[in-house]
Amino acid sequence: MNWKRQAIYGIITLALISPLAAPQLLAFPYTADVGAHRVYSEAPISLRLTDIVRNSDQLASRSPIAAQPSQPIFLTDGGWRWTWLALLSRSAFAFSRPALETIIVNRSDPAADQVFRPATVGGARSLSATLAHEMTHTAIRKHFGLFADRRYPTWLREGYCDYVAGGGSLTDAEAAALVKSDPRHAALVYWRGRKRVEIELNQLGGSVDALFKANGA
Repeated sequence: MNWKRQAIYGIITLALISPLAAPQLLAFPYTADVGAHRVYSEAPISLRLTDIVRNSDQLASRSPIAAQPSQPIFLTDGGWRWTWLALLSRSAFAFSRPALETIIVNRSDPAADQVFRPATVGGARSLSATLAHEMTHTAIRKHFGLFADRRYPTWLREGYCDYVAGGGSLTDAEAAALVKSDPRHAALVYWRGRKRVEIELNQLGGSVDALFKANGA
């Protein structure tokens, strides 16, 4: 009987893990092809959303290392699908998994071009920029190797992604206030990283390869 019990446990485990590798198994009710992306959404896909995805592609393509793969994009409402898929990334706006390179997005409002996360400071940002940010994470891994997330510091990876996306969740004024009130706030890692990337890229003549080489492990 042990083998039957093990088989049942194996089936249950596979059922729980499979959506992590293939989020479409969670039966997103709306889908559409936008450019090279297959978009899955919990809400109806509007023309506004397709424009946002195209704009994100344009933002990401500004990077010299842009990859532009046919990445699936999953837009959640921040509910159970997000909870299941995000695991330890539940406080994020979005994330992309190495190797799979799918983009999973927290609660969003395409009509307002916004995505949200549970935070009192830096809790909203542009959906366009968020998608471009995640596309750039994929570009980094494709250009510098699958283990780039381990080889390069957080400030560099996140700062470069926000640099390409054209900004982050904090304005300069908000960041200045946060530096005074909570200098170790997680959102400042992104803001400080983007500022440092801007400075170093300027010093390196805009060479992304030189930037990462200078700051690699």
